[in-house]
Amino acid sequence: AETTMEVGNRRLKKITVEDAVEAEQIFTDLMGDKVEPRKQYIFEYARNVKNLDL
Repeated sequence: AETTMEVGNRRLKKITVEDAVEAEQIFTDLMGDKVEPRKQYIFEYARNVKNLDL
């Protein structure tokens, strides 16, 4: 089975965050305890979804 744990499938990439404040806010909105910011984000960006994996 192909998994990310298999040595042949692993990739190491450097990730940088240009705007740490904005990244933190998005993370908090999507992963935080409050439902409303997450719901608002979904409503705002739902039309731009091209591939959805449920």
